[in-house]
Amino acid sequence: MTADQICTDVDSFDYDYENDSLFIFTKGPNYSHSLNLDNIIIDFSEGNIIKGVEIQNASQKFGVSKYALKNPHKVDVGLNVSDEKIELKIRLTLRIRNKYLPKVIATTDMNEFNIPSGTMAMSCGMC
Repeated sequence: MTADQICTDVDSFDYDYENDSLFIFTKGPNYSHSLNLDNIIIDFSEGNIIKGVEIQNASQKFGVSKYALKNPHKVDVGLNVSDEKIELKIRLTLRIRNKYLPKVIATTDMNEFNIPSGTMAMSCGMC
């Protein structure tokens, strides 16, 4: 963990089975704006702190069935921002057939939104 890393605990985790969308979010400061990285929407609060994540087409992105996404065991979201780019990595641990399997998706884009440099993380164990 770096000195400039901002960590928050996930307050809520929800999966919309019909629309195949996974929502991970935390309470706290008010919503400010969103960023769309490859159909992964990141919500920021005032002060550019990650407030939530929506993953559209989640079963396809993680390569699992929709049913497997209903009961995640653990989720970790990491967002690294530099002046040039934004790197997002989401690690989801699912219990499938009594085994815990990690699934990871990652995406990178240009920092065209001038989000301040730093590292942010959200996590939830035993969601």
